[in-house]
Parts: sequence; structure tokens; C-alpha cells
Amino acid sequence: MRSHKQSGFVLVIGLMLLTVASGAVVSSMSVNKYQERQAGNYVRTNNYEAGANEAFWRFENNDKSAGLDKEKSWKVEVENKVGEVLEGKEVEDKKSIISYEDHKGLLSLSADERKSRAQDDAKGGDKESKGSNEEESGDEDIKYAFTQAGIKEVVKLEGDRVKVVFWGVGSLSDGEFSGKSGQDILSAIYSIKAGGAYQDALVGCEGVNASGGGVIDSYDSRDGKYGENGNANKSNATIKSNYKGDRSQEGDIVLSSGQPVYGDVESVGQIEVGNSGPIHGDLKANDDIVISNGGANILGNVASGQAVRLTSSGRIQGNVEANKEIVTGNWSSRIDGNATAPVVQTTARDRDVADQVGGAINIASPNVAEVSSASCDSFIPSGEATIRDLTDALDDPSDYPSSGSLPQSWADYKLTPDGLSGPNVKPDRYKITPDVTVDGVFPEPTNLLVLDNFSLVGNLDVEGGDMTIYVKGDVTISNGSTLSIAEGSSLKIVTEGRFNLGSNLNVASDSPTDDEGNPILSLYSTYDDGGASGWNAGVNITADSAFKGTIFAPYSTVNVAAGGGLYGAVKGRRVKVSGGAGIHYDEALMESTVGTGGGENGGDSGDWELQGLSYGAGDD
Repeated sequence: MRSHKQSGFVLVIGLMLLTVASGAVVSSMSVNKYQERQAGNYVRTNNYEAGANEAFWRFENNDKSAGLDKEKSWKVEVENKVGEVLEGKEVEDKKSIISYEDHKGLLSLSADERKSRAQDDAKGGDKESKGSNEEESGDEDIKYAFTQAGIKEVVKLEGDRVKVVFWGVGSLSDGEFSGKSGQDILSAIYSIKAGGAYQDALVGCEGVNASGGGVIDSYDSRDGKYGENGNANKSNATIKSNYKGDRSQEGDIVLSSGQPVYGDVESVGQIEVGNSGPIHGDLKANDDIVISNGGANILGNVASGQAVRLTSSGRIQGNVEANKEIVTGNWSSRIDGNATAPVVQTTARDRDVADQVGGAINIASPNVAEVSSASCDSFIPSGEATIRDLTDALDDPSDYPSSGSLPQSWADYKLTPDGLSGPNVKPDRYKITPDVTVDGVFPEPTNLLVLDNFSLVGNLDVEGGDMTIYVKGDVTISNGSTLSIAEGSSLKIVTEGRFNLGSNLNVASDSPTDDEGNPILSLYSTYDDGGASGWNAGVNITADSAFKGTIFAPYSTVNVAAGGGLYGAVKGRRVKVSGGAGIHYDEALMESTVGTGGGENGGDSGDWELQGLSYGAGDD
């Protein structure tokens, strides 16, 4: 299980302010001028150490200028290479998995690109300090002393951990290496989680709107049922958006259900907290964060790439950072922690903003890092295996012929690896293909039934193992029909059409997941609804019973209005939560291996989580 908060980093506070975007260390003759340009950033004088710091900064900030593939971040490339090596051979603990000697192109940063960026940033800094109309003078005299920044090696540690050793290989002056080996290194310890498709509770690639519904929280089905013995209200129910298009509201997250949220909220767009209950987590957004309701109470930290605005009497108990400004708009607006931004002000009449901030007010840009974007149709952030890979693998009439449609007379039916049985069912019509594998997506072989459409009339029991129903048209379960999954069995529904659940869907197991953390019931949809809303959404969950499972519908709006709530996880183009539906994320899904096979390009490394930092060799 991943930890909600990281602590105990063995690193001075100055590290995070240390590495500059330029990646250059200015020679001693220009230190004063350089420090002025960096607006107070702490600069180390040791070039090797600066190289290590820069490499770590670029690695953690998903820099795409490093590495070999400019479409992927450097971190993802390194993670994938490590995963590929570990899948191909056994590596002993404390032994190198990959090293600079064998992977120089992957593990080192480009000196030319870094020098160009450094000089551009330096000129830009002068323009800001002098004014755009004033002649630039002295820039041509600045001498840059560079290090060849990069990764020395990645070492395997016990307990599903790795150590990434960042270093400065040597000093570069006029494009030449000094020939010295790196002496100062920065070691970062990462834990590797399963990193499957369901690491978050709600992912609406283009936005999430929780305007109704119940509590959004997490629990762990491995510890028993939801709500038993305190197994509820855990804070790992992360809400995310990860795609920002051309339309102004794409990527926005709106929370106005009046119910508590237990988890972090991360948006590539804006976050608006309206009539919401307390949020037990952090808020982070690339655009504005607006706290617009007086009852809003954020128990964690708030960070924005633009502005943080408290337009009413809301309260933030943690620290607040904004790259543009922080504005309190009500006499009772309150920030308990520190407030850091170029502008910190209040629009409340006869009110001093200092009286509304419990901690320090820092007038400076905190350089809040961006919430990273990701492909919506990929199962995992590395983007290798997609939902199209899944449907392409199953859409093969020669190997997996369609059995047409389900019977349309009301009756009780049973689906097993041996076929479909029930009144007036011809045994030879419904063909089950056993042991179907979908590399990179499903962790185990499955038994496959292909249908043109799926309209359930009556009751269908699924039992006897893992079953997959691939539907080329729509899926409709309504009018009192019931779909049940027996204990010890599982069902995957893969559809290219709409999915409408208006009747009961029963999972006999108390848990939405099996022993490996994979969902017992899972829906995969490639239907593109064009961003529709309401009942025109591509996926509608409106039954009164609980939905225990996962939904992956990257091209459709997922409308969750189930009266019994949802126990599992949801990813959609957009996600709308309304009615009485509570969302209860099962933390066992963090161990899921759905989508981790990496498609045609090999294995994936999983989800790397930073555990600690140290200078020198570092502790293992």
C-alpha cells in the first residue's frame, strides 16, 4: 500500500530551491549577478553536486528534454528500462540494474541543450530586472561552468525498492570534459508499487464533477467489509484530471456534494470547492484553485500554478502556495499555515491579510510544479498498453466468432467456461474460447464470449472462473434483470457501445478485488460519446444496488448515480457523481496488475514512489 504522505527526507531545505531551470553554475566572477537573477535561490558552489541536483530535479519534474524519447518524460523512460531489465533477468539486492557505462544516452543530460537553456534564462532574467527597452550589457562576459549531469546507476534494493544515484560526471568548459569523475552524488530511494490501472479513486481525464453523492473515501477490502472495525474514511481516495484541451473548462474538478472527501485532489485545470464537506487531503492544480463556499475546510496543503482564491469564509489548515497570487475575499477567510506567492492580499474591506494567515507570508514565487498530463486511453502513465490494444486483440472473427445476441425471453441463465445454459438455449450457438491472453492488459488468461450486443432479459449467473464478454454493440441491464457473479469467479465486460446499468448487479464476494488486487467485476468501454452529459453519457450507473468493481471508459462520460454507491475505482473521459452515490476506493486495487504488461514494447516498471534522499553514497 502506498503511503499517503512522505516524510523523513535526509536533505536540507535548500535542496528544493537549489537547482535552477538553466542547469548552469556561474563562475565565481559572476556569482553576485547570478544570485540576483535567481531571486534568492540557494546555489551550491560545487559543480559536481550541482549536476546531481539538476539531474534529480529534471527526473522528478518529468523533463522530456532528457533521455532518448522526447515524447516521454525522462523518469518514465528510466522506469521502463529498469522494469524491462528486471523482467528479463534476476538481479541481486545491492547490485546495479542499469548504469551510465552501458546506457549513456539514456542516463546523461545533453550539455548543448543545457547550455543553450541556461543562456536564454540568463538573458531573460536581465530583461526582467532592467526592462525590455534597456540595452543588455555584460551577458557576453558571463562564463558558465557546466557539469555533465545525469544518473550514475540504478541499484536494486530489498523490499521492492531501488536507489537512483544522481551525479555530476565532470566539469564542462567550452564544450570539453575535464576528465574527472563525479565526486558528489545524490541518492534517491524509490519504492516500486504494482502501478496498475487503478491507482486512484476517480480519474476524469477532462474533468470531474461531484455535485451530489455521498462520502468519497477509501478502505481496504483485505481488512474486511467497508465500515466494519473502522475500515472506512481512509485518505487514499485520490481525485484526478490529467488532460487539458483547448476548451476552457477541460481538466476542471468541481466538488460541491456537501459530503467529505478523504484524499488528494489533483487537476491539470482548475479546482473549485463549493458546497463541499471537509477535504482530508491536499489540493494541487495548474490553474486557479477557488474556495467559493463558507463551509469549505481543507485539512491539507493547497498549491496552484496560478492563483488561490478564497471568495468566502473558507478555511485552509495547511500551507498555501501560488505562482501568481493568493487572495482572501471575505473577512472570515482563513489560512492556518504559511502563504507563499508573489502577491498575497485580501479584498475584504478594513481587513489586514496578515490577520488571516496563521503562518508566515512569503512574497516570492514558490515555483509550484505542474500536475503532469497523461494519455487517457493508456492503462498506466507510461502509455504503452491502451484500451484499443484490448479491443484489437479481441476483435478477431476468425479466432473469436460472435455468438450474436442473448436470448430475449425472461429466464434464468448461467454462463461458465463450458458455455451459456438456460431454457431454449442451443448449446452450440454460444461459443466460449478458453485461455485467451491479452498481453500487456490482462494479467491472466480468460474465457471469452463474443456478442454483437448484450441486452439482458432475466437473470444471468456467472460462475466457474474468469469470464470475459466482448460486446461489439451496446450493453443494457435494466427492467428488473439481474447480473450476478459467484464467489471465486470474475467477469470482464468489454464493449464498443454504450453501457447502461439500471438494474441490480450482484457480486457474491464481500470484496471488489481478488487475492491479487485485481477487480472481480470490470467494465472496459471504447465508446466515444463526444463528451456528452447526463443520460446521454456513454456509461450510466443508476441502479439502486451497490456497484462493486472498476470502470475504464476513456472516451465517455461516466455518470455514477447508483443509490448503493460504488466500491472500486473509475476512470472516464469525464466523471459525474450525483444522487446518493458514495465512492469508496478499495486500496487493494493498488496491487492490481491490469495494464502493467506494457503492450508490444515490453514490461512496465510500476509506480515509483520517492522514499528518501541523501548526499553521498546514501543509506539503503
